[in-house]
Parts: sequence; structure tokens; C-alpha cells
Amino acid sequence: MSAPSVHFGDERGSATIWMVSVVMATFVLIGLVVDGGSMLRVRSDAFAAAGAAARAGAQELDDDAAVEGHTVLDPIAARRAALAHLESLGYQGSVSVSGETVTVTARGTARLQLLSLVGGDTASFEATASATAIKVGTP
Repeated sequence: MSAPSVHFGDERGSATIWMVSVVMATFVLIGLVVDGGSMLRVRSDAFAAAGAAARAGAQELDDDAAVEGHTVLDPIAARRAALAHLESLGYQGSVSVSGETVTVTARGTARLQLLSLVGGDTASFEATASATAIKVGTP
């Protein structure tokens, strides 16, 4: 006697569709983790660079005012120092000096590794930080 034949015509290939869906979802999740981490690192580095450049600019005091004991920024020197520091860290950006405050905007770009296969190659970020020149009294 032969075994009765069973036909699964309606479910044929359903495991394949399920596996393809799971593999694609896993790939997207891994891409988000890897490239998301890269984007967070670049964004954090851009904030650090903007802050460091702003502090470098805030140290550029007007010599004549400093001799008299006043804290007055030299706006040209502050802007130049902040831009030079920003460029030395590998960033492009802009600097503005208002009174005793130096504000720096740094622009960074993260190169996407896995998500570039489904969309963009890069993600761009802007980070802004300010530093104010203050007079510190003697202890």
C-alpha cells in the first residue's frame, strides 16, 4: 500500500517569503545600529569641535583693554582664532562675535556604510556652541 499523498499547494513558498522578510528587517536594524552610531559620533564630535573653537576665540582679548584690567574681545582675532581651530579639527563652519561672546557653528558629515545600500551615502550635521570671555578675580 502506498501512503496517501498530501498536497500543500496553498502554503508552498510561504517560509521563503517569511525568511526574506526577516533577513531584510534584520539588515535594516543592523544598518540603523551601525550607521546610527556613526551619525551620533559625528554629531558629538561636531559639538566638541564647535565648543573648542568658541573657547579658542574667547581667549583673544584686546591687548590695550587687558592692560587696563578690562575683558574686551578683539573680534577680528577671536573670529580668526576660532576659524583656525575649527579648520585644524577638520570642520568647516562659521563664527560670529557679539560683545564678549563667540558663537561657532561647525558642519560635519557622517559617511553611511550599510544604509547607503538603500538610500543616502552621507548624513550632515550642524552643531553650535558659544563661549564668553569673563574676567576672573584673584583668589
